[in-house]
Amino acid sequence: MSEPAASPVTQSAGVAQVESVARARPAEGGEPRESTARALGLGGVIGALLAVTNVSMGLKLGWWESGSVMAAVLGFGGMAAVARARGSPYTPLENNLTQVTAVSVGAMPAAAGLLGPLPALMLLGMDVPGVAVAAWSVALGILGVLAAHLLRRRLMEEEALPFPTGIATAELITAMHASEPQENQGRGVWLAVAGVVATGVTVLRDILQRLPGMVAVPGSVGGVPAASLAWGVAWSPMLVAVGMMAGLHLGLSMLLGALVAWGGLSPWLVSTGVVKEAGYDSLLSWLTWPGVGLLVGSALVSLLAQARDFRSAARDLRSLGRGELLPRWAWGWGVGAALLSLGLGVTVFGLSGAQVLLSLVLLLPLCAVCARGAGQVDVSPVTQVGQLSQVAAGVALPGSVASNIAVGGVVSGAAAQTGVSLWALKAGHLLGASSRRMLAAQLLGVLVGSLVSVPAYLLLTRAYGLGSQALPAPFSHQFRAVAELAARGLEGMPAHAALAGGVAAGVGALLTLLARGRLARWVPSPVAMGIGFILPAYFAVTLCLGGIVAAIARWRWPQVTGRNVPALAAGAIAAESLVGVLIGALKLLGVMS
Repeated sequence: MSEPAASPVTQSAGVAQVESVARARPAEGGEPRESTARALGLGGVIGALLAVTNVSMGLKLGWWESGSVMAAVLGFGGMAAVARARGSPYTPLENNLTQVTAVSVGAMPAAAGLLGPLPALMLLGMDVPGVAVAAWSVALGILGVLAAHLLRRRLMEEEALPFPTGIATAELITAMHASEPQENQGRGVWLAVAGVVATGVTVLRDILQRLPGMVAVPGSVGGVPAASLAWGVAWSPMLVAVGMMAGLHLGLSMLLGALVAWGGLSPWLVSTGVVKEAGYDSLLSWLTWPGVGLLVGSALVSLLAQARDFRSAARDLRSLGRGELLPRWAWGWGVGAALLSLGLGVTVFGLSGAQVLLSLVLLLPLCAVCARGAGQVDVSPVTQVGQLSQVAAGVALPGSVASNIAVGGVVSGAAAQTGVSLWALKAGHLLGASSRRMLAAQLLGVLVGSLVSVPAYLLLTRAYGLGSQALPAPFSHQFRAVAELAARGLEGMPAHAALAGGVAAGVGALLTLLARGRLARWVPSPVAMGIGFILPAYFAVTLCLGGIVAAIARWRWPQVTGRNVPALAAGAIAAESLVGVLIGALKLLGVMS
């Protein structure tokens, strides 16, 4: 999930305001503080919180948060008052470096493939050691950060693409440092209250087991008990909070997908005997295909709509020879990361040398496509370019399902870090920050992120079980389905699943086309609908309730809601995620069974 893009008029005014403040900022001792231990340390702490949150939210919903705005707010809230009291004010450049570091740490679950490719491999039975996953994540994270810096001058300085999330972050940092202290206290209160409530609910539910995971809807749907189809409401502050942040449109779209899948198709599948029993696991093996069809159909149209970005990416690559884009030491990091990717790909993930080299050749141009998407429309098509690389590998170098997933993981992992790095860099560019200091902070964030994300992933999967109703890992199904089609064709698919997937792909493509016109606000999101096919139905119901609550609050108290909902949601999501990691640790130690 990324913050909504501002209008062009707002962007222009905001850029002018931020740049004027940056120019007018007086230097203290010749240069304002920027790369300080407190800025980097706080960024690491906030980023670790964001990384754990993204692991949990990604494995449950398939969504993750770039975190630029949230990191800027938490950085200011955590440091400004203390620094002012000690007579050493927390500068906007320090605040920027905090968010740059935090964003790099927080993107590592996606860069490591923990939200899609790795769960797909584990569900296929591949056992990858945690140390190897951490090393793999460092290599892909470094390549993604370096790709962002190689493209930075072309996209930000020469073409001046807006990168709306970066503009919003810079505007927020400028506004917070120009405001009175009391104006920012409310966010911290909402975050703390939400965190306490979410912690209490999660402890009662998962540790003390005084609350059920879901309150089931009574009755039946098409002759099948509603509880068997997972219809109900979850005791999950995280799902409510995600619904509040995602908005009513996405919540209703996911609920529509759940109604079609778990309210219409599932009873028909059971009654006709296509699926033998009414249960989440048995029905999911069929519903995955139309769900993935919606996602793939939407992805294809989105990529076709970005055809100009592919041509522009070629020009971007040709421009890389002009001037010094990276310090010399950074090229050494890049060579080392590429060699590490090659070694681990062959020895751990079962790729051939040719498959790893193909993924590395595709990496920079497809990262450039994601960079342009992030810069122009505030959307980085990470999963789509990963699957494009899967298709390319299936055509050029056919192999096993697992190796095809791993190729997609290389490209999508690096591309995830590239997109969020450029959002963070745009904020720094507007504030007058040093690109070399931001590069160093981002590489530090990659190292910290791998050390946090991989253990969090292992603990959460131990606590809840990968592929279970509690941790369905929806995007692992998309990577696996594309790999199976690339490796095996239609062989082995369940009865009627190929037809359903094809129809769903057409529907996903049509909805994506309609959403580009005047009907956009009325057209359901095919991506959210596809996720509604894959997740348990109570996820969609609970998330939609969160969207309804936020919509009512915005109608009744627009200013208060707009200012405080992000902090409230962040507190709830982070608290439930951290309790989940704690449960995994307790199980590892044998304290919980």
